[in-house]
Amino acid sequence: MPEIENRGIILLCLLSAMVGVVGGFGAWIFRLLIGFFHNLLFLGEFNLHYDANIHTATDVWGAWIIAVPMIGAVGVAWLVKTFAPEAKGHGVPEVMDAIHYNDGKIRPIVVVVKSLASALSIGSGGAIGREGPIIQIGATFGSVLGTWVAMPTRQRVILMAAGAGAGIAATFNAPLGGVLFAVELLLVAITAQSILLVSIATIVATYIGRLLLGANPSFEVPALQTPDFGVEPAWGLILFIPFGLICGLAGTLFIRTIYWAEDKFDAMPGNYYTRHLLGMACVGVMIYLLQRYAGQFYVQGVGYATILDVLIGALSDPWFLLLLFALKLIATCLTLGSGASGGVFSPSLFMGATLGAAFGNIVLMFIPDLGIGIPVFAIAGMAAMIGCTTGAIFTAVVMLCEMTGDYHMMLPTMLCTATAYAVRRHLSPASIYTLKLNRRGHTVPEGLNAAILSARRVKDVMTSNLTILEQGSGRPETPGIVVWTKDGKVTSAERRFIDVDRPQEGLTVGEKSHYLFVSPELSVIEALQILAENDADTALVSETPDDKIGTSIIGVVTATELASTMKAAAKLQ
Repeated sequence: MPEIENRGIILLCLLSAMVGVVGGFGAWIFRLLIGFFHNLLFLGEFNLHYDANIHTATDVWGAWIIAVPMIGAVGVAWLVKTFAPEAKGHGVPEVMDAIHYNDGKIRPIVVVVKSLASALSIGSGGAIGREGPIIQIGATFGSVLGTWVAMPTRQRVILMAAGAGAGIAATFNAPLGGVLFAVELLLVAITAQSILLVSIATIVATYIGRLLLGANPSFEVPALQTPDFGVEPAWGLILFIPFGLICGLAGTLFIRTIYWAEDKFDAMPGNYYTRHLLGMACVGVMIYLLQRYAGQFYVQGVGYATILDVLIGALSDPWFLLLLFALKLIATCLTLGSGASGGVFSPSLFMGATLGAAFGNIVLMFIPDLGIGIPVFAIAGMAAMIGCTTGAIFTAVVMLCEMTGDYHMMLPTMLCTATAYAVRRHLSPASIYTLKLNRRGHTVPEGLNAAILSARRVKDVMTSNLTILEQGSGRPETPGIVVWTKDGKVTSAERRFIDVDRPQEGLTVGEKSHYLFVSPELSVIEALQILAENDADTALVSETPDDKIGTSIIGVVTATELASTMKAAAKLQ
């Protein structure tokens, strides 16, 4: 492996371009795979072409359509369980986890398994999106390339972010959205070099994607491209504040229900196969009932045909739109909660569009001459749902402009998305991505908080192997840290070894030396600053640090250990 620690920027640009090529071709191949599975399972024919903006024929299998998602479930469970468990789920949390906790390294097998499993999940009717898989696929190639060509972790992370941005750009024909996604969610440090490399990858991927997939917007609606199609009168902007509140509540509901469903499925008896079969059987019943009583499958797959129906006004009954919102929420929770592989962008777009159109139609019942088109509410809802659930608010606003070819909706979309994000952050501090990592005990920054030291907490690095003893009670027989107390107050602490010949290394504090009580929620950098300001080298971690009671101590961390954490994080900067 060539060691190029002091590599030139030209080589990095070439590597970034290679990542972009993979992102562009990867998006195209991934779509072909989805088309293959979809046409085979839904239509019984061998064909790679699949236009997600057109509803699937409903007269092929009749009630046997219920079995289609179940067949896909068996294949997905086998692929994930046999080859790559990390391919399960919506993909982006795994990329973020690799960046912040695994030196930017992802196994190469993930590319193949994620492609096949996600294509099969979506193609067999799973209510999920294709953006999560292509993000993970692009990021994995960036990781593999950054491992093969030996480089510092920070540069490998940039290539991963470039691969993810390239995948987004090619999938949605949204180069600006791809760059912003990398900036808001994946880049640990925003520098001239990182922006340049991510931009190169997204430009290359977008160009290839347009050659292979076409240059039209994802949702081509002529009315949206009319210059005067917007918010008139200006006071109508006020309506997007309460609508943003509604979207924030809906986004919070989506985040909580998807993990609630995951927990319920994990708690069920049986195994991965039986649980995923059960979840997808429910989805199969759902799409069959919709086909029989409403005429279309509506909630299966990425759902772009339904979104287009909303934007062109083919679906306008607010109560049916709200029903579709609820059914898509349930179908997505069943799909991902039971163990499918796919993204959450498309379900968010679907739910935002139906919720926005429902809200707009209800408003027009009371103010018929309002002068604001239903698509305005739908687009704002789509951006708001993506922005508030993922934390990528600027990505959401810009991507919706690129996906619809409409740049006149910026003001209401920004207002609605910002409001929704504020509501969601208040109700659920973690996003749909970061909550998954938090549940593993991993803390990562959200949005533009690109500073890992501000995200890493004292509780993440402290030592919990300690014993609290009252003076005179005898010596412990196990190694670890001993905290001595008298009348409930700390008198000293030491690191104890069973072998008496070994020195007491690293930690010895007493009445004449300095130690401090700190909260476990304090950031690493804040804790180190406090120790430095007070000329102390040991922090006793307590849930009630102000009380300074020995029995409340849950861990100990030294300035040396905090500094080591900072040093490890500096590799990513």
